[in-house]
Amino acid sequence: MSYRMKIGGLKMTKIYWAAPLHEEKDRERNAKYVEQLRAAGFKVYVPQEHGVWEDLVDKLGTREQVRRYLFELDLKAMQECDMCIACCGNVEDPRGPSEGMLWEMGWCTAAHKAVYLFNEDNYWAYNLMPEYGASRVFSDFDELLSYISSQRFV
Repeated sequence: MSYRMKIGGLKMTKIYWAAPLHEEKDRERNAKYVEQLRAAGFKVYVPQEHGVWEDLVDKLGTREQVRRYLFELDLKAMQECDMCIACCGNVEDPRGPSEGMLWEMGWCTAAHKAVYLFNEDNYWAYNLMPEYGASRVFSDFDELLSYISSQRFV
């Protein structure tokens, strides 16, 4: 079954962008890469675009209601995506990849989605589960973009 969108006769591959998003530098990095993916013709779902749960409580309800709502939104996007790009972060982030990114990567792997681990600048010495769970690992964004642009997701 294909989860691709048909727009003007062309099919757009749907990408789920899994990455840290709680710090401003994370959101800026995500926006930079997602902009390039969209310019290349991909439809990209980015959890940060609907907001971080802490910022939405006043607008949408209780902490629990907001967290459940965002979880359901993200889960639906993972179900509908053709692939997941899991961005670990970068060398300036001593924390390492986010727990959410690792969970999303695992869910997509279990759902038999293509999962590409983007380990910017090879900064994170990851353990064997993300490394071998990924369809492929990239340390250079241009290489990742070139690779996924050459693939056909049907």
